[in-house]
Amino acid sequence: MYVGELLKGLDRIPTGIPGLDGMVGGGFLPGRVYLVTGPPGSGKTTFGIQFLVEGAKNDEKGLFISLFEPQEVIIQDMLRYNFGILDHFQSKRIVFYDLGEILLSANRELTWEELFKLLIEIIKREKAKRVVIDSFSLFESFVSDPAGKKKALGRFVRLLRSLEVTTILLSEMLSSEKYTDEYYLADGVIVLHHFMRNYQMIRALQVLKMRGVPHDSNLKRLRFTTDGIRVYQEAPL
Repeated sequence: MYVGELLKGLDRIPTGIPGLDGMVGGGFLPGRVYLVTGPPGSGKTTFGIQFLVEGAKNDEKGLFISLFEPQEVIIQDMLRYNFGILDHFQSKRIVFYDLGEILLSANRELTWEELFKLLIEIIKREKAKRVVIDSFSLFESFVSDPAGKKKALGRFVRLLRSLEVTTILLSEMLSSEKYTDEYYLADGVIVLHHFMRNYQMIRALQVLKMRGVPHDSNLKRLRFTTDGIRVYQEAPL
């Protein structure tokens, strides 16, 4: 590998989440794979769309691959924010792909290798530079070989890096003490939290892991605004 290629790997791309870039050394490393996890309603889908919108503003084509929600529902939900989401979808700066409909209509379960091969084909065909997969944890329901996940996922991550695609895997947090394969294989892990305190909902973000990047792992307050989610450099409590 040439020195220029090594130095290129030190570049950063903005996440589109105000307050987050400063916690991770200026933004995400391009061409890496990141896991964003949290309980239902914690802001994972908003995080993913916000990441794609930031790319679209910088002429980086975004691809949202959904296993659950159809395109119209995602767009309707995102209209509450000042994302200009309709313009991005109509101009195809952001493309939506309903993988769930394809998998549900298939007459057999796929292997992990087949599933990841299908994802790579979609990403290559769309020539996307930013990709969000929502929700990665649902893949377990569509595969015939659950034990083959780690090896196939490792190959998938390597292929994404070779394509120089920056990818976010959105995943439901099932337990704060249970870490699945993607936690270990992803280049970074961001956890979105919400919990009740004195009858009020408290929201927070934590950078649990960020490989090769100095980062702040302390809980930070997170709020939903008309411009999307925003991270504040203060403790949530």
